[in-house]
Amino acid sequence: MNFSIIVPIFNESESIIKLNSEIIETVNLIKPKGHLFELIYVDDGSTDNSFKILNNLKNPISTTILKNYKNLSQSTSILNGVECSAYDNIILLDGDLQNDPNDLIKMIEKYEKKENVVIHGYRKFRQDPFFSKKLPSRIANFLVRFFSGSSISDHGCSLKIFNKTSIDVHNFFGDFHRLFAAQIVNKEINIIEMEVNHRPRLKGQSNYGFERIFRVLIDLIFLNFVKNEKSYFYSIGFLGLFSFFLSILCLIYMVYLKLFMGQSFILTPLPILFFFFSITGLIFFSIILTLETIKKMIKNKNEIKKNYKMVKKDFIS
Repeated sequence: MNFSIIVPIFNESESIIKLNSEIIETVNLIKPKGHLFELIYVDDGSTDNSFKILNNLKNPISTTILKNYKNLSQSTSILNGVECSAYDNIILLDGDLQNDPNDLIKMIEKYEKKENVVIHGYRKFRQDPFFSKKLPSRIANFLVRFFSGSSISDHGCSLKIFNKTSIDVHNFFGDFHRLFAAQIVNKEINIIEMEVNHRPRLKGQSNYGFERIFRVLIDLIFLNFVKNEKSYFYSIGFLGLFSFFLSILCLIYMVYLKLFMGQSFILTPLPILFFFFSITGLIFFSIILTLETIKKMIKNKNEIKKNYKMVKKDFIS
């Protein structure tokens, strides 16, 4: 069982050397058990010396450096890493030193004993400021559990292990790393949450705060449409057809009043109702068209020109 460790990096120049050293130490403890590892760093358009430091790393394991053409997001960086990974088993790890690589030892032990499983970290004793980090995270986690049916306590924990062949990660969207468990909650995949160590951020600064709540809300709205594809397609389609049906009834009644009753339908609210129901029907069908277009854009994401380049690949046999 071999693993690809993917670490997205954005302006973490002060943490990279120590993080890389900790990962290598952990890998050296696990390798005697017969596992092979590769390390993939994805520089997400850093504006400090992060990329230069990454490019100068000399590791005893295969190490790949990807560079996004611009700052894209943590989720996009992870997907780029997955696309370039040589092994099926993926390990996700933050680049800010708050995740402890030593937790990978117990997580891999649990992972290799199960099939069709995701090992998901849980920062029970989170070392972050309450108002700027913990509170937004608790609100976001509550919303995700409420709308998705997921039972995971800490959706925002980056530390995860999963098999990329059992999950079509390229159909994911939005904050992939934060809604990972929520997007696979109805699949036949067992999600195991494990308590992991969480360390305070000593260097650099976080790029997330209360705005994550609004991002999560937007992603959850679309997530519910995607997970209930047939349901939303027919429900919205039915509303559209029903609106058109009511508009036709208004039109027929207007003609009846004019031709058979000799009354002017202009003096009635029928013209307004006719236009209202006609426009409403068009809106409902436009919603379906928009949602289907967004879905096709997500599914065709791999066909678009790559938004990153492979700068360095050191293969250690």
